[in-house]
This record gives sequence, structure tokens and C-alpha cells, in this order.
Amino acid sequence: MSKFKQCIYTVILLLTCLVASPYIYKQIWKDSELVTPKAAAKEPSAAAPAAETTTTASQESTTEAQPTSEGETTAPATQEQPAEPTTSPVNWVQSGPEYFDDALFIGDSRTVGISNYGTLKNADYFCDIGLSAYKIDNSYVNGKTIWEFLSGKKYGKIYVMLGINEVGNDFEYTVAAYRKLVDGIRQAQPDALIYLQGNLHVTTAGQTQYITNERIDILNSRIQELADNKKTFYICVNGVFDDENGALTADYASDGVHVLAKYYATWCDWLCQNTVAPAAPAATEAAKTETTEASTYTSEPAVTTRPQNESFSNQ
Repeated sequence: MSKFKQCIYTVILLLTCLVASPYIYKQIWKDSELVTPKAAAKEPSAAAPAAETTTTASQESTTEAQPTSEGETTAPATQEQPAEPTTSPVNWVQSGPEYFDDALFIGDSRTVGISNYGTLKNADYFCDIGLSAYKIDNSYVNGKTIWEFLSGKKYGKIYVMLGINEVGNDFEYTVAAYRKLVDGIRQAQPDALIYLQGNLHVTTAGQTQYITNERIDILNSRIQELADNKKTFYICVNGVFDDENGALTADYASDGVHVLAKYYATWCDWLCQNTVAPAAPAATEAAKTETTEASTYTSEPAVTTRPQNESFSNQ
């Protein structure tokens, strides 16, 4: 009886499987069809970043390919672009003494030395012992003020070296007076090249409580900020006369402040080596080639060979 029941149950189970299997297969097939569209629906969202990346790359490529004219930038119009940097390159050219025939030198006792002992005899000089940026408006040289000098003749170059008499005072006050002078020169002589000369160092022994080479360097750096390297330039002769400690070499000076008379010629030679040619009308190719061959161009001011150590005289 038991085996008979088992057979009956087995037959019933088989019949059940045969009857139910079509429905099971149908349901499985239907479920697979439902799942496939969902997977397919997700594909566009995965591809979207790639399309965005392609667009961005295309935009970047387009931006890089767009040419710009000189001085034009691709920055947004809302951003203010800085002007030309004051450190733009300068082509320093070697010139002869004739370069200074239309030059005016403005300065204190150091410039008096250039006038008296230097080799640039055709230049004009507005200089005096103790002259400073503070009192230059009310100072007279040969019966004229600086503004009478500037209004009475057209100059091609104007050299300014002031500061040794002001270096012990407040820097902001001094630079303000210096800037006022430079602005006045530019207004009076708009076409001239202005050379701002750094102040000559003093010897180590020549330093005082208020006049030190450290303070001279600070003032010189502030004066240099006034140069735009377009029509106003900064030059400094200290590299010619300094010792290994950055002070005026003691053997080159008798009083610790001024170089000996014979070394103003060296100073003038250095000035000739560090000039900027004034703007001129376009020249022919032959003239350009001749000018280039005759001149030596550098990106930095030249340094004249230091004077040889001799037995010095201030005569």
C-alpha cells in the first residue's frame, strides 16, 4: 500500500510539472523582457558626461585656436587687466658722448662731480651741493630754476639723481617729492627719455646713523618703482664702484661719499654703455642692419670694468 501511494504521488507530481511548466517558462520570458528595457534606459545617462566632456574640450580647443592681437587678452571683460609691467625688457645700447648733447643732468654734489670732472661736456647741468627733491623748486643754478631750464630748451634725455641728502628722512615723504619732480619733468618735456639714477653708495666708514647703505638701497628701490621702462628708465652705477660688501670701495673715495675726480670719467663711460635709443621713423633695411651691427644690445644695464687700484689723487 505504501509503495502504491508513492507511485501515485510521483505520477501526480510529474503531471503537475508538465501542466505548470509552460506557465513558468512564459513568466520567466515576460520578466526578462521587462528587465531589458530598464537596462537600456540607463544608457543615455551614462553617456551624458562624455558628451559634456566633448563639448568642453571643443570649447577649449576653440578658445586656444582664436588668435589675439597684441595687447588683447581672452579674460572676461569684467576683469580689469593690468597695464604693461614695469619690468618689460629694455634694449640697452652703447652710445658715444654725442648722445648726451641734448641731455640735462639734475642732481646734487655727485652730479656736480660729473659736470666738473666727467667727459660729457656738451650736456646741460642743473646741479648743486646739497640739492634735494624737497627744495628743488626754489633752487637756482646759473640764475634759473629747474622749470626755467625745462621750459627754455627741448631735451632728448633728462638724468635725475637725488636722494643722498634725503635718505635719512621718511621714505614716503621723500618718494612723494621725487614723484612730483618726475611728473613735472614729464609734463614739461613729454618727449624726453627720463633716466632715474640710483644713489651712489657710501663707504662702510662713511655710514652714519641716518645715512646707511641699507637705507640707500631702500630709497633706490622706491625710485626704481617710478620707472615704466617705456620713457622712464632706472639705472644704477653702484655695481661699478662697490666693494665685496656692497659699499662704495674705500680706495675710490676720499671722503666716503664721492668718488675721486679721475673716476667720474669711468662713470661717464658707464653712462654711455647704458642708453636707450630714442624712437625714430622707420628706417630702411640697410640702415637697420648698420645700426644693429654698430650697437651692442643687452637686456640688463652693462657694468663697466671696475677701476684698477692705483695711487689716487683727487686732482
